[in-house]
Amino acid sequence: MTPLPANYKTDALARLKSAIQAIQQSQPTPQGLEELYRDCEGLCLHKFGSDIYAMAKAELEAYASQRLGEIGRQPDASVLGLTTQFWADYTQQLDMIKCVFLYLDRTYVLQSANVASLWSMGLSVVRQCLVDTDMKSKLVRLILGEVAKERDGKSADQASLQSLIQMLVDLGLYSQFFMPSLIDATREYYSRESRRLVGSLVAIQPAEEPRPDTPASAMSVPQYLAHVKLRIDEETQRATRYLSANSKAPLLNVIMTQLIEKHAERLLMTSFDTMADAFMLADLANLYSLLTSVGKIESLKRYWATYIKKVGILLVQVPELDVSLVSELLTLKQRLDDIMKSAFQSNNILAHALRDSFESFVNTRRNKPAQLTAKFIDQCMRSGNKSATDEDIDSLLDRVVVLFRFINDKDLFEAYYKRDLLRIEYGLGYTKRLEGMLRDMDVSSGLDGKFTNLQQAQETCGIDFHATILTQAFWPTYEPLPLVIPREVELAQEQFIQFYNEKHNGRKLFWQPNLGTCLLKVAFDEGVKELSLTIMQGTVLLLFSERDELSYEQIQENTGLEGIELIRTLQSLACGKFRVLTKEPKGRDVEVTDVFRFNAAFKSSYARVKIGQILLKE
Repeated sequence: MTPLPANYKTDALARLKSAIQAIQQSQPTPQGLEELYRDCEGLCLHKFGSDIYAMAKAELEAYASQRLGEIGRQPDASVLGLTTQFWADYTQQLDMIKCVFLYLDRTYVLQSANVASLWSMGLSVVRQCLVDTDMKSKLVRLILGEVAKERDGKSADQASLQSLIQMLVDLGLYSQFFMPSLIDATREYYSRESRRLVGSLVAIQPAEEPRPDTPASAMSVPQYLAHVKLRIDEETQRATRYLSANSKAPLLNVIMTQLIEKHAERLLMTSFDTMADAFMLADLANLYSLLTSVGKIESLKRYWATYIKKVGILLVQVPELDVSLVSELLTLKQRLDDIMKSAFQSNNILAHALRDSFESFVNTRRNKPAQLTAKFIDQCMRSGNKSATDEDIDSLLDRVVVLFRFINDKDLFEAYYKRDLLRIEYGLGYTKRLEGMLRDMDVSSGLDGKFTNLQQAQETCGIDFHATILTQAFWPTYEPLPLVIPREVELAQEQFIQFYNEKHNGRKLFWQPNLGTCLLKVAFDEGVKELSLTIMQGTVLLLFSERDELSYEQIQENTGLEGIELIRTLQSLACGKFRVLTKEPKGRDVEVTDVFRFNAAFKSSYARVKIGQILLKE
């Protein structure tokens, strides 16, 4: 290696030092960048890398200490802006210095243990300057002040905040020093806010019209819940705009603790009953969402159960309401179910509370609910004896089964029914059959729920399949109908048979497709419609998912339907009020020579269309 000229080290270091100072003063360097690079390279080749590194660090420390010291002596109103400018200048200068000392980074730094790169060393210099002075505490305090201003609805310099937060992240000060202070300040801010707002909470009626004695600053619970949702959105946006991403979860946790968890009891006590009475589904949904997010589902369950019992007992314990009690109970059950579905997301814990509470209050008046339910069925059957359709009877049975499940005195219901009611009108045999029908409906409902859960768990069936098990002795006899059902339905049928046989070994199921219904989603030119059909109609219509045109004979061959059943099925699809098929030649009668096509141009103002079966004249 060629010997260095005399004073080369001293002169080269002086030139590099002057270059750093020029860059820091935003002045041109006395030498060109290429000459400076060669100075750095020469010194490194002659093992003076540590001298260059020490000189550069000393210059950066002097500059950072001077600038930050000057900023620290300025009024608070100027500190954030000046620090933002310092950081922008410093990082730009450090980037240029890094280019001059690139050879140092690639040789001395890489070859030396525990020696940081020029960039990392430059950041650590600023970090140490902040930690060793009160500038760190001042910056944290002032940044938190700006955040508080924004929370109060005042304007804040978000660009400076974003830059300063990023500076703290780059310097490794965010998580260690800023984050704990941010969480503490947030906790204190929302603790004060919650005490102020919750202290004046009122239960205002749904129209949100305050009573004359309501303070002007008072909030109703629905308004408070909306305010909490707004605060959550604001903090989420704040974390996205300028805070570090890892701040979001802790901040939201603080909000939920201070605004919801600590005041859950007060929120529920103040207006849960009011919101439930007024059927305020959106507000109840907000309440459910917020309470469950802080683990207060048990508190909500307690108020939900108490509310159900209170409302129910007011119905059951008033003899004057006996005339309409069953109808009122069914209406109440429907309202509670709607709240469960629309507001409480069918939560299992709350669903169990609903069932237990409903059963509890229904049976507080011994014997009476059983007697009135039996009488209700009798009255409906009598009034509907001449004009009731099959659908009316099905609807009646479905509604009664809902209430029947909650009645403990089922034996009394049966005895009263046998002794005093339908036997008079229809005879003992008919009452036994109807009792059997009710039991079938009840048992089938439970089986269907378990099978649905099994389908969802196994995800093996591509359709929603529901079966009703009817005991032959209780129901009318129907001739078996030859029908080639779609493969998807056949697979679901096989799954149900396997499921049923596991629970009832030795029993045999006979399928009655002519009693079944289906719901098909069909794409027309106008859009997708849901068609409510019989199994025969659905089977025929599904043939057109593969072909646009089929003859009468082809439909007969593919479905197995014959004679009157096929004719009236095709008439309902092609000749009735809702014509989802067209036929050639046109006409109201179906002939064996007809050809049928899918009617893609079908239109209806309804999203769901029920196509009734044609009743042929004798």
